[in-house]
Amino acid sequence: MEKKGIDISHHQGDINFDKLKGNIDFAMVRTSYGSFYEDRKYKENIEGLQKVGIPYGLYHFSYATSVSTAKKEAEGFINLIKNYNPTYPVVIDIESSDRTSGVSKDTLVDITKTICSMVEDAGYYVMIYANLDYLNNKLNASSLDKYDKWLAQWSSKPTYSKSFGMWQYSSKGNVPGISGNVDLNIAYKDYPSLIKEKNLNGYKENVIKENESSNNDVNRVINYVVKKGDTLSGIASKYKTTYQNLANYNNISNPNKIYTGQIIKIPSGNPLISPSTYVVKKGDTLSGIAKKYGVNWKILYEKNKSVIGKDPNIIKPGQILTI
Repeated sequence: MEKKGIDISHHQGDINFDKLKGNIDFAMVRTSYGSFYEDRKYKENIEGLQKVGIPYGLYHFSYATSVSTAKKEAEGFINLIKNYNPTYPVVIDIESSDRTSGVSKDTLVDITKTICSMVEDAGYYVMIYANLDYLNNKLNASSLDKYDKWLAQWSSKPTYSKSFGMWQYSSKGNVPGISGNVDLNIAYKDYPSLIKEKNLNGYKENVIKENESSNNDVNRVINYVVKKGDTLSGIASKYKTTYQNLANYNNISNPNKIYTGQIIKIPSGNPLISPSTYVVKKGDTLSGIAKKYGVNWKILYEKNKSVIGKDPNIIKPGQILTI
């Protein structure tokens, strides 16, 4: 399959999205650059695309010159894109600029890997945008092979030898609704289906919000993106649970160490979030309830001995247990 797309930023000025509809299949929107500057048109562009139903992806132009500045860029990007649910990839644009022209190949690989891994850990489908020279000679490390590529090569056909999912083949395109030139792209993958299937780009959380009134609350999960200054205990307090519960649920070995951009999964409808009492249901066992809450069944029994009675193997539907 091939889908026709464009990429847009404030350079395209005011776009008539009604005229754009029907002439492209998707658009890639620049949200930001450096650490950390927002594209002054990105909100307007996203809202315009959403209004007419054109699928979109988001990209950040990196100016990082070290791993530390790469982390700052990734943090800013994650904090920005968490407000949206793009059905196309979230992209790191790596190319030469006045600020990055002197960065060594190894450092460039580390920068790219750092940003990609942080954004990926935050639950997004990550892609690398770069030109043919960069992909062949600077970003050709095997550690980057796992990330999808958006190839920039303005020619009649692509010549990149490794796999890639998108191709930017011209910088001088013309489409209705945009005055002047615009970059033209082809997507070779069904990204909306891929992203939906993998529950990425906020898809799962979006589904949760749409089904907020569902009775199947125990299966709902919120993906919370850690922000600068967050603590696990603070997040736990916000969602009326304990940091120990969140640490256990997310396999966090050290509750005092969480990082910006990390995804903390919070089962919002699960009794884990309000572990004060539990009403015994038919088929429950004390050990099963204890396992659900991550506690020892003997401790649970001692807390509820007056309710359960002498035999911990016998609990009855309707009994209210203190967790």
